Amino acid sequence: MALSGGRVAGSLFTLKSGSPEFFVGVFMALFSIIPMFASIAIGRWVDRVGATRVLRAGVCLVMFGAWLPVIWLTVPSLLVTAVLIGFGFNVLSVAAQHTVGYLVDGASPSQRLANFGWYAMGHSTSSTLGPLLAGVMIDAFGFRPAFASLAVFSCVSAWLVFRWATGLPRAEPIALPAAEAGEAKPASPHILDLLATPQLRRIYWVNLVMSSSWDLFIVMLPVFGVRQGFSASVIGAVFSLFAVGTFMSRAMMPWLSRRASEWQIIRVVVVVIAVVFLMLPWAEVAPVLMAFGFVFGCAVGMSQPNMLSLVHAAAPPGRSGEAVGLRSVIGNSCSVAVPLAFGAAVAPFGISPLLVGGGVFFCSAIPVAHRSVKAATHRPRLD
Repeated sequence: MALSGGRVAGSLFTLKSGSPEFFVGVFMALFSIIPMFASIAIGRWVDRVGATRVLRAGVCLVMFGAWLPVIWLTVPSLLVTAVLIGFGFNVLSVAAQHTVGYLVDGASPSQRLANFGWYAMGHSTSSTLGPLLAGVMIDAFGFRPAFASLAVFSCVSAWLVFRWATGLPRAEPIALPAAEAGEAKPASPHILDLLATPQLRRIYWVNLVMSSSWDLFIVMLPVFGVRQGFSASVIGAVFSLFAVGTFMSRAMMPWLSRRASEWQIIRVVVVVIAVVFLMLPWAEVAPVLMAFGFVFGCAVGMSQPNMLSLVHAAAPPGRSGEAVGLRSVIGNSCSVAVPLAFGAAVAPFGISPLLVGGGVFFCSAIPVAHRSVKAATHRPRLD
């Protein structure tokens, strides 16, 4: 709630304060600036100490960041808020994603995918309610009460983490082979080892494409909505319909996981994402934009549980936290680069060429997903 609602409220406050549109890109990028560099270290931390301590550190950062604009509401304070909430939420996410992968000992791919589907529904719920609550509160009471209403939810999250997040499952530690007499000590695992296998390289490339599409949609919508003269409530409603789409698609994951493999679902997802962005320039009225937001949400909503399931299946033993951390680095790098690039390019080029260019780029994931489906058909699923 603090993250999804804070993005909307912070973006609209930045525009309302008279700051240039480029500052919206900077604000959005700051949510991911520290996670871009720290996610791998966070993943290794989770592998080493388990998820409980990491979850507690993350929720404290989010709570501090959520209350800051309530106490001090300025554009500079919002930039600090973005850093704190973004970093804290990333710490929470890496720890939680690692934990969900080990909730069931010896889980089959379909069971693991279903678990990640349930987990992702929590994100979808907050992504639905956060922007809607922010937009309604801004129009009715102003920005400070809107931030206060979002910050209350961070306190609820802190209570849940400190009260219930104990005794969480974790991966077995990495077992390095013992060195024989006269032999050099085996080298410690390196992050580049994760990119040595074609399977993980394909996973990370498709993840990069889908993360870029998500970030481009999020940063585009406030600017596009303000240019079209939509109210904060309308913009928040589009965000919420997008999130409703993610919720509905993730709610279907337990059913879909028994009927299609991860790569088969991903192949459909990337096709829909590319088509939506190629059509977005014609979404000039609110109902059409809402429809595209809902369809796009349905597509990207399926991406997270499937990609996490693929990462856990392909990661070397004892290194799933690190593998999830590398996925988070890629996603957060997109969350930094895409808003900054959009903010710099939207004034000279306009929104429509950027959306079409994004759609063309997203098409690059279609052949990768298709080849992965073909490769997976030659390997039996262990259900």
